[in-house]
Amino acid sequence: MMTFGQKLKALLKEKDMTQENLAELLDVSRQAVGKWANDKGIPEVDKLVQISNIFGVSLDYLLREEQEEERERTGTGFYVSREMIEGFLSYRQESAKRIAAGTALIILSELVDCFFLPGKNSMLLYNVLYNAVFLSGIAVLIWNGLKPRKYREIGSRQLLFDEGVIREFREQSERNRKKYALMFIAGAALMLLGPEIAEFVAGRFGRWMGNAADQILLAAWSGLFILAGMSLYAENLLLRGTPKKDRKGKYAWLYGAVPVTALLVLIGYVTNAWRPAMPVLILFCVLLVTVCKLIVEGRERKE
Repeated sequence: MMTFGQKLKALLKEKDMTQENLAELLDVSRQAVGKWANDKGIPEVDKLVQISNIFGVSLDYLLREEQEEERERTGTGFYVSREMIEGFLSYRQESAKRIAAGTALIILSELVDCFFLPGKNSMLLYNVLYNAVFLSGIAVLIWNGLKPRKYREIGSRQLLFDEGVIREFREQSERNRKKYALMFIAGAALMLLGPEIAEFVAGRFGRWMGNAADQILLAAWSGLFILAGMSLYAENLLLRGTPKKDRKGKYAWLYGAVPVTALLVLIGYVTNAWRPAMPVLILFCVLLVTVCKLIVEGRERKE
């Protein structure tokens, strides 16, 4: 059974806090917190309420010892609080925004071609502008890849939730799925109608404006797919709550897809063997299929 002290240690580790930090927040001595963590005592009711608020867990979770049969069924699990759910989703959304921004910069570097006017010293200006935008996009993708990975336990260990917390998250996730579906529909509409819109703009304002509209629309629907797809995938990790070993190889390729795509984009840029945006487009098509599969899996779980 998991004791109060074990839960307190796990929560401190989850929030990256020390016993001294908690003692200051509760206005008690460091020794008192140490006794609680070593199961040599239980806090008073008012302190228990403060602890539940600090870590975003229920009093029931803090005081209830897990039954042995539940432990046998789930194995050694990792407790996920409401605060951790919010932090994990925020962390993944920020990563998605960086990837979307980097990809958009790579695509929008082609805008330099649309506004490039041959003339004296214009080639130098063209190279400076194109390289600045394109390499900025590559830098953003690399920066995102080099950032330290957080919440490693989610997706690699069995997840445990308070019943009220997971029920509330399921309801929130169901509402979010409607938003993601709208983002996918909008992205698909821009992808399908993009050429016609660009042609219309070209007929009204000139070919260079049509090409610019085409690149902007490409960046827009790509960003929508990235943001919705990565957010949906993050929520599915929480909802499944199963260890990575049970999903061996199923979506492992996603972790290497972005750096490989960035490498292919860079190779295309240096060797001119293909258009730099082509690897990005291929990745989006594969991601779209994967996301559709995740949506179907989510509906099957609900049923």
